[in-house]
Amino acid sequence: MDYQYLKQFRREEVTMVHFLEWRAAADPEGVFFTWDDEVHTFADFNASANRTARNLANIGIQQHTRVLVLMDTSPDYLRLWFALAKAGAVEVPVNTAYHGEILLHQLSLSAAEVAIVDEAYAEILLKLLDRAPTLRAVVVRGRLPQGTATGLGLHAFSVLDVDSDTANLDRRFAYDSVACIIFTSGTTGPSKGVILTHHYLAAYGLMYAETNRLESSDVLMNFLPFFHIGAKFLTAAALAVAGRMHLQARLSVSTFWDEVRRYGVTNFIAVGGICNMLLSRPPKADDAETSLRVVYAVPDPAPVHEEFERRFGCRLTSAFGSTEIGFPIMKFPEDPFLPGAAGRPSDYYEVKIFDEHDNELPAGAVGEIVVRPKGPYLVGSGYVGMPERTVAAWRNLWMHTGDRGRMNEDGWLWFEDRASDSIRRRGENISSFEIEMLVCRHPAVAEAAAVAVPAEVGEDEVRLLVVTRQGHELSHEQILEHCIEVMPYFMVPRYLDIVAGFPRTPTAKVEKYKIRETGLVEGTWDREAHGWVVRHQRLVKNRLARSGHGINTAVDKQR
Repeated sequence: MDYQYLKQFRREEVTMVHFLEWRAAADPEGVFFTWDDEVHTFADFNASANRTARNLANIGIQQHTRVLVLMDTSPDYLRLWFALAKAGAVEVPVNTAYHGEILLHQLSLSAAEVAIVDEAYAEILLKLLDRAPTLRAVVVRGRLPQGTATGLGLHAFSVLDVDSDTANLDRRFAYDSVACIIFTSGTTGPSKGVILTHHYLAAYGLMYAETNRLESSDVLMNFLPFFHIGAKFLTAAALAVAGRMHLQARLSVSTFWDEVRRYGVTNFIAVGGICNMLLSRPPKADDAETSLRVVYAVPDPAPVHEEFERRFGCRLTSAFGSTEIGFPIMKFPEDPFLPGAAGRPSDYYEVKIFDEHDNELPAGAVGEIVVRPKGPYLVGSGYVGMPERTVAAWRNLWMHTGDRGRMNEDGWLWFEDRASDSIRRRGENISSFEIEMLVCRHPAVAEAAAVAVPAEVGEDEVRLLVVTRQGHELSHEQILEHCIEVMPYFMVPRYLDIVAGFPRTPTAKVEKYKIRETGLVEGTWDREAHGWVVRHQRLVKNRLARSGHGINTAVDKQR
């Protein structure tokens, strides 16, 4: 079978709207996705998305309107996503853990005019209205906040179901028009909003289908949040091959294998430490007796790869990519396993290794991974509101990833490390700059530096070093309490150091590489060793923790 799906379509056909309407016409009773015991066919889902798309006009959403979405995974969110695409609006999905300054940054940079939010996040958003001048309407899925004088249109989610017409809209937008702005973590600055076209999102799904060798018989489990590109390209892949998607609100390690067997799952995305988490469960005699066929694993370290394939009777594949660049490097299930190798250049991109002056390096040399697409709109179309960052990333007509790697003479790529100031924790990209910015809002903090520390099981933990203002004192617990108040739970550092100063360059820049090289020191304070556990936006004291550390004795501290 020819797995080069992207080459089987005309360019203008490669959009999410076309894929859905094509499947709804060709196989109306075919199952697009399941949600618990609910079954959503192509035709029924397409009809509901059409109805919602028509009703978006009720709150002023037209072509090019930017719509911030702060919602958990659900069939309603999926329907809204396709409806926005059909209406020609621009979706701005935001991490549901964001609040305060980080949420305001993304709201402001995107210049969103409308926000659609779940009830749980309505109050968080409404607190920012006086500093969000572009926002003119908010739609709440669930109960509307009581007694809120917003000065703008506040609507219930039911406003999207007034018009009952379910026929396809007669609107057609160019494949290269903007569909989405996804925020990805900055490495040395604030989060960047990546501008993505209709074509790019669908093409990403086709490339995922290719690297996993997906067919119409496959069932793809999707438990990722839709503010991440992974949830979107997995959905696109299911549509592209006429496979079935099983949608879940979140991953449950304890029930995972029961769900795989119940729904006949053959493929899923294992980001972060998911493979490690599944391997941590006690082995069972029937571990390999499932429908699972191929797992897309990022990262894919050798010990995990070999044990996972052996224990669960499936194949692991991988790739090198990002929100901005698609899948320029692919590794297929039938490829030989080379420990640490991410794969070889796909047919859709050129990939090279450059030195700091953009000279190409020979095979085996470590340098920056740079990418160039062979077709239009196979990478992001820049960073919203950041023209300088867009130009810098695309200097000399190559997309500079900021990641370091090496390639051998056969084209296999080994990823060496990320951009120096980026941290990846449990599947989340974290900007050290944003952690530092939020910590420095504390009146007793003069300066802060956040760095990655290798976690015991894959990826990173966050280490924070703080310099206090003269005449002020802070305990580690007080810093921790401040962090839980101002940042998403996954950013909250595990390791804390209160220091007198930082190593610096002659121009007074903090030399973070020296902090990373030194690593944890004898006095480094470990939140977990002291019994504090972060559960979403609250701190919970482990009852088994040691005593005598001067820790606040409250058992549960919630923001």
